[in-house]
Amino acid sequence: MSEQRSTAQSAGKVLEVLNVLLGNFAHGLTPGELAKATSLSPSNITRYIATLEEKGFAERVAETGRIRPSVRLAQQAVVILRSLDSARQRVDEIVHRVCTPQ
Repeated sequence: MSEQRSTAQSAGKVLEVLNVLLGNFAHGLTPGELAKATSLSPSNITRYIATLEEKGFAERVAETGRIRPSVRLAQQAVVILRSLDSARQRVDEIVHRVCTPQ
């Protein structure tokens, strides 16, 4: 049970780092800036960034060494927006059928 709690806490901290990165999508942050923004230790930041990079959610900008969310996340956002747009179109079609006199 303690191991599950530890895993959940680590996952929560990884998501906290990702959330901070999402707020800085264009330019990213240095590991030090991430540590300051999250109040996590630099060693934990290093580990969490490695996890995010390994899973494809973050990338390092080669020229600056800054970390930013990966393009994969932007692509997923576009997929979500398209899905919402499709749902809105279906709702509009239903409303039109229901509200149009026959």
